[in-house]
Amino acid sequence: MTGGELVLALSQGEKVAGLHGDIRMPRAAVREVAVVENAVADARGLRSPGLALPGRTKIGTWRSPGRRTFVVARRDVPAVRVTLSGAGYDELLVSDENAPELAGRIREWAGLPAPVAEERVTFRSGDLVLGGTLALPAGPGPHPVAVIMTGSGPLDRDADHKRMPLGVSRDLAHALARAGVASFRYDKRGVGESQGDFLAAGLSDNIDDARAALAWVRGRTEIDPAAVFVAGHSEGAVIATAVGAAEQDGLAGLVLLSGMAKTGEETLRWQARQIAGDLPAPIRVILGLLRTDLFKKQDEAIAAYKAGTTDVIRVQGRKTNARWHREFIAFDPAPLLAGLRVPILAVTGAKDVQVDPADLDVVAATAGGDDVTTVRMPDLTHLLRREAGPGGLSTYKHQIRKPTDPEVLTLVADWITERLPGRPA
Repeated sequence: MTGGELVLALSQGEKVAGLHGDIRMPRAAVREVAVVENAVADARGLRSPGLALPGRTKIGTWRSPGRRTFVVARRDVPAVRVTLSGAGYDELLVSDENAPELAGRIREWAGLPAPVAEERVTFRSGDLVLGGTLALPAGPGPHPVAVIMTGSGPLDRDADHKRMPLGVSRDLAHALARAGVASFRYDKRGVGESQGDFLAAGLSDNIDDARAALAWVRGRTEIDPAAVFVAGHSEGAVIATAVGAAEQDGLAGLVLLSGMAKTGEETLRWQARQIAGDLPAPIRVILGLLRTDLFKKQDEAIAAYKAGTTDVIRVQGRKTNARWHREFIAFDPAPLLAGLRVPILAVTGAKDVQVDPADLDVVAATAGGDDVTTVRMPDLTHLLRREAGPGGLSTYKHQIRKPTDPEVLTLVADWITERLPGRPA
């Protein structure tokens, strides 16, 4: 740490192995600092370029979707992970015998807050054991809490997919902890440390898992049972709506991020129209030459899901979670919203191409309670990132290299803290 720069000074051997010179990053690029116990295993993706001795050493650049990491990792030596924004690399992962001390020094130098206290736990949902993380704010409890549900797909507790590390749930959990609110987030079935089969799980199973997570949280002595909130992003907002309708007598509020107010089928058809217009010109030309009608393909897929009776089927040659799609297509949030009396915060980006931003108007008109806040955020996309240009799927690879939008995180944290029991109106 020298002046306004973080410098990774490589030995001559490391420069040769990694085909790279010393790395310099401005202080403003440092977003997060953490300690990793097994850096060799944690460095995932394709080596390009670098040196790897299986199970022993990794030195060089590792690439995975949305992430470019420079690695100097050695077996049995802890490492410091520095998460970066707006720099040539997205991460530095560097082994050091004094990793905890070094991480603290970098964090202090960069002006970052202290790390959030987290506990990895398990809980039961029916016959399955699911893995999750309880994040606690500083100070004695009992604390208010938000149970966080992730979006669609095989996502872990942080909202990371193998090909798309979003980190939305982790970022929200940490923002809440720094505002004095605990949180609980968990891996979906068949993902991370959770048992089960992701492809066989239906939307109703995901709702059951969320209710089981809620019950587990309420049983923790660190948690104030009178200050329990539910927050969900994308599919998580669908789940939060269903959980809120079933559990609202014991809830202090709902947070719906990129949530829909149409039926699942209407939402899928709306998505298709947005995505079709977002396709690059060469792809549209190829589809035209092949006489491929995207809307007809979608009609065929929806018909196949509706006609199916098994948990998993092949649609257009790909194995898909058919039961989840059947239940999602039939899901209608409108009657659930009408029955809700708890406070609601609904946030959708103006550049969302997976959920209609106009659904916010439906939420405002439909929700049955007196405390309903809807926010349409300019330039915000479905991934809860800001995008100056179009926010479509073609920009997702670029978007995930940005952090979750800080204004969204602050908005959610402030809204929750303003509605804690006992706080003056």
